[in-house]
Amino acid sequence: MLQGRVTAVHSAYCLVWIEGSTVRCSLRGRFRRLSVRVTPGDLVRVSRKDGEHLIEEVLPRKNFLIRPPVANVDLAIVVTAVTHPPIDLTYMDRILVHVESQEIDSVVCFNKADIEDPGEIRRLASIYEKAGYAVVVASALTGQGIDELVEKMKGSNVVLAGASGVGKSKILSAITKQEVATGQLSKIRRGRHTTKGVTLYPVEGDAFIADTPGFSRLNVVECEPHDLGYYYREMADLVPLCHFPRCLHKTEDACAVREALAEGRLARERYETYLTLLEECLEREKYKYE
Repeated sequence: MLQGRVTAVHSAYCLVWIEGSTVRCSLRGRFRRLSVRVTPGDLVRVSRKDGEHLIEEVLPRKNFLIRPPVANVDLAIVVTAVTHPPIDLTYMDRILVHVESQEIDSVVCFNKADIEDPGEIRRLASIYEKAGYAVVVASALTGQGIDELVEKMKGSNVVLAGASGVGKSKILSAITKQEVATGQLSKIRRGRHTTKGVTLYPVEGDAFIADTPGFSRLNVVECEPHDLGYYYREMADLVPLCHFPRCLHKTEDACAVREALAEGRLARERYETYLTLLEECLEREKYKYE
C-alpha cells in the first residue's frame, strides 16, 4: 500500500503525488456509495495492481477549508499590493481571521515591491509584524522575496490568498517555476474528465501550493461576537484580561484591548478592521434563529 497526497480531483479520477511523481488513481466504488468526498490536500492510501492505481482509504484530516475546498492546510500566504490595486486591510484581516480559526499559520506577502513606495510597504509591514505575522516583501517580476517564500513553505501544504489583481498568479508561477493561471477551472460538461476544483503544485522542499479560487467569497468566521478577538493574534492574550467575560472591546470599561490601543501596543488599523468584522458577527447573530 502506497501513501500520497491528492493534488487534483476530476469527475472520474484523482491525481495523487506519490514518491516524487503524479499518478492517476481511480476511486473505490464504496466511496461513491458512501458519498465520501475526496479533496485536494487529502492524504490517501493507494493500492497498485496490474499497472493501475486505486485509492483505498482517505486518512483523517487535520483541517478542511470549505471555500476554497482544500484539506490538511499548514500555511496560508496572504498576498497584497499597496496601491496597484489599493490595499484592503479589512479583506486581508478577514482571510487571516478565517485561517486563524482553523489553526493554520499565515505569512503576509507584500507583492509588487518594484513599483510600490518602500516607505509605505515598511509602515504596513510593521503593522503585521507587530501583530505576530511573518512578513515577506516580494516582487514576482524581479524575483525579490520568492526564495524567502519557498523557504517558509518547506514541508508544508500551502494555500495562496489575496484580492484580485495583487499578483497571485505571478507569485504562484514564480514559486512553481511554471506558468499557472489561478482560478481558471474547467466548466462542468457531460463526460468523465472535467476538473472539479483546486489544484496543488509540488514545490521544492517537499511542499505543495494550491491555486485557490474562492477566498474572494469569504464571509467572516462563524464565531460568537465575543470570541472574535481570539482570532486577532495580538488581541488573543488580552481578551482574558478584560473585566467583563464577554467583552466586545468596543465601548466597555476596564477593557484590556482598548487599553492596549490607547497605549499604542495595538495598531489602530487592525482594531478598525476588528470593529468592522465584529459588526458583521453581531448582524449575523441578530438573524441567526430566523
